[in-house]
Amino acid sequence: MKKKLAVFLVGGALVLGTQINSAKALDVNQKMSMEGTLTGTYQYAIFNSNTKDDFGVKNTGKGTTVLDLGINLHPTKTDEFQLTLSYASGNALNEVDPFPLSTYADDLEADLYHINGRDRNNLLEAWYKKTIKVPGNASLSFTFGIIDSTVYIDDNAYANDEVSQFMNDAFVNNPIANLPSYDMGGVLEFSKGAIDIKALAMNTKNDDDRNYNYYALQLGYTLDTPWGEGTYRIFGFYTSKAFAGNSGLESLKGVGISCDQELTKNIGAFARWGWQKDDANVDYTGFYSFGVSLNGNLWGRSKDVAGIGYAYLDGAKNSSIACTHVLEAYVKFSLFEKEDVSSDLTFDFQAIKNRESGKDYTGTFYGVRWNTSF
Repeated sequence: MKKKLAVFLVGGALVLGTQINSAKALDVNQKMSMEGTLTGTYQYAIFNSNTKDDFGVKNTGKGTTVLDLGINLHPTKTDEFQLTLSYASGNALNEVDPFPLSTYADDLEADLYHINGRDRNNLLEAWYKKTIKVPGNASLSFTFGIIDSTVYIDDNAYANDEVSQFMNDAFVNNPIANLPSYDMGGVLEFSKGAIDIKALAMNTKNDDDRNYNYYALQLGYTLDTPWGEGTYRIFGFYTSKAFAGNSGLESLKGVGISCDQELTKNIGAFARWGWQKDDANVDYTGFYSFGVSLNGNLWGRSKDVAGIGYAYLDGAKNSSIACTHVLEAYVKFSLFEKEDVSSDLTFDFQAIKNRESGKDYTGTFYGVRWNTSF
């Protein structure tokens, strides 16, 4: 299987190379388009603790390669079909990292096999979307199929994409919201002017292979300020009682906030906050993060981006974790951009401190990420 995957990934790289030279045929026709990313990542980790030889993990470096492909069919202006596939070789540090939060939030080789305990590999999304124009210059749409809730809930302009922005779980989405991905569900979206409302329902599985239902409602508001545009979102979520593990049935309930705001033409800021009731089996009950994003215009390269963020997570009463601190900084250099194809190289630094059972465990992570997209 790994040999076949390696051959596929090499073939994918050659296809992307062809696209880079020609930068054509991305729009198959007026009713179909394709997009993709080929990402190679390597991280080296240094682990420490406040007592000798009790961490149980050696300093190590690991990498991964991921190819994502999306096909979008839009036969009319109001109908849309999406198919998203992903193939990966390697699991980077996710297979050895002892921290609850992943240092690379992408879906890697192990994540793409029997996704969510289903008999399905590599298929991430397969959905249909219907959009309806309603009076008052408003829009109403409904999406149904295999969906990813992170596309709709807790979105953020500066901290929401592990391929082009921050890599750690803490800055890609709110980790205590337990947002499910790649399972059956539906989303109802309403937008009118600056207001955006999303209602989501999904059926997914917990770590004990038990099905449960997940529901979320988000209200978003976009406004123009003297500094620039900002979007402010508040959402609530809850699950059916099957969310908890074998120790008992308990539902998960919580709320979250996700904000992004332009401060100047070249500087943006983001912030997240979350709380959940800790009756269910969860690691954390509280969360907040904040950071800034810098445009390369500040150093004379308009396509470059840099970011720095800090996150704090408060351990739940039933968890052995007291708290977790996460610091991440990255700088992404644009290599080229030709028509619909672009490539970039990111250097990433992460520092994590986990207080568990009266001991401090820390990890320092140095990463490099190469990405080509079309």
